[in-house]
Amino acid sequence: MLKTLRHDALVGLVQSKGAATVAELAAELGISPATTRRDIIELERLGKLERTWGGVRFPTDVDDPFQEALVRAGAGKARIGLKAAEVIPDGATVILDIGTTAHHVALALRGRDLTVLTASLPTFEVLRGADLESLILLGGRWSEQYQCFTGPQVVDALAHQQADIAFVGCSGVSDTGRVRDTSYSQIDIKRAIRAAAAQTYLLADSQKLPGKGGNSPFELGELDGIITDAQALPTTLAEHCLAHDTEVTLV
Repeated sequence: MLKTLRHDALVGLVQSKGAATVAELAAELGISPATTRRDIIELERLGKLERTWGGVRFPTDVDDPFQEALVRAGAGKARIGLKAAEVIPDGATVILDIGTTAHHVALALRGRDLTVLTASLPTFEVLRGADLESLILLGGRWSEQYQCFTGPQVVDALAHQQADIAFVGCSGVSDTGRVRDTSYSQIDIKRAIRAAAAQTYLLADSQKLPGKGGNSPFELGELDGIITDAQALPTTLAEHCLAHDTEVTLV
């Protein structure tokens, strides 16, 4: 079976089932488990499927490709980026998540005495040659859709880092305070970012309230703050932040 036809059949099967194991898919398509795994890896990189433990599932929510997301709500993301940059003290070690709002933070950091770590290639390119103290690209499995490196290699690298401050993105924040993400593969990475940093802030433009995403790395109350361009947080979410002493910055 040609690879393009095989990929179409595989995506169709997973979509009809919602989720499936590698063994199930291999048996139904009449191909080897090894070929099935390779196809799943490639389809996940294209954003068409999401791997799970021992299998794969069809993503119910999918974020836009990086370049498309970068221009959406650009003015608000730029304001968030500038405010986040103000929070960072000189000489700090900073972790920037892969999202487009974190990319706007990077645009405001050029020329500063900072060490910056990121798995985002566009963010790395913006800061390369930007006269920082140090710039570290966290390597792993390449994601074409998100223009970043992902996977357990990134998690392992973060486990050996100690940062002063980190900024994470999201696909949404529920009214009850649950941080949401469409990508299952990013959950462990976001948790590793939080664990590696003394302070962690969530970056969320107004479209992310409540946004989308069926996966959740943590609650907003587990973070130090949120920076958003929303005029105000929903009442329940504001109460959640107050109860957990999570700083709210509106820009």
